Amino acid sequence: LLTHQHNPSKSGVIGGVNHSSLAELPGAEMAKLVELMQGMAEDVATIRSDIAEIREENLAHQTRLMGEMWDKIQDLENRSRRNNIRVLGIPEGIEGNGVSGPALLLTVLRDCLPLESADAIEVERAHRTLGPRPPPDQRPRPIIARFLRFQDRERILRLAREAGELRWRGRSIMIFPDMSRELAVQRKLFMPERHCCMALGLRYALQYPATLRVTIAGKQQRFDDPEEAIQEL
Repeated sequence: LLTHQHNPSKSGVIGGVNHSSLAELPGAEMAKLVELMQGMAEDVATIRSDIAEIREENLAHQTRLMGEMWDKIQDLENRSRRNNIRVLGIPEGIEGNGVSGPALLLTVLRDCLPLESADAIEVERAHRTLGPRPPPDQRPRPIIARFLRFQDRERILRLAREAGELRWRGRSIMIFPDMSRELAVQRKLFMPERHCCMALGLRYALQYPATLRVTIAGKQQRFDDPEEAIQEL
């Protein structure tokens, strides 16, 4: 008499379930089926956990990569503007009629700042920011100017700071370094700390890109975080 020991595979057991009711399965078969289903449930849970972990790792990697790329883009953009200044307050329509943007800018700078006529300041280009010309009762568009030499740009900014309020033909003129909007917002976060330094009589400087340098008790300290700076001050 030949005997056959039945040892069903996973597919065999599952297939058997499709053709017979659970009530007809022997006790041993039912136990194996329950064990099989529990193992499959554990496998599914493990796979789901692995997929979730991989997704989190990929998301963290992509987020970090995008942040690094954004920082590089911002650095490249602002480095391309390192020779630029932004001049506010020059009335619309003055340039033209044979007066170029660079010539107009040099005239304004020489009228407002203590520059010698022999100073060889070279302006590569100067133009209004893009956009339609505003009505006469609106603020004029800023002028973006690029110097040939970075040293000239730094000198103009220093003289403008030292001069304080600048006026040209009865109008208030302001001169700032040119930078991306994102960097301008980042630097603006240090405004309360700068006011605090002025109130305390502390020497300070806001360095590129957005680092506050303060001299406290004869020692220089640098802050990249505005909250950390205000706590120290």
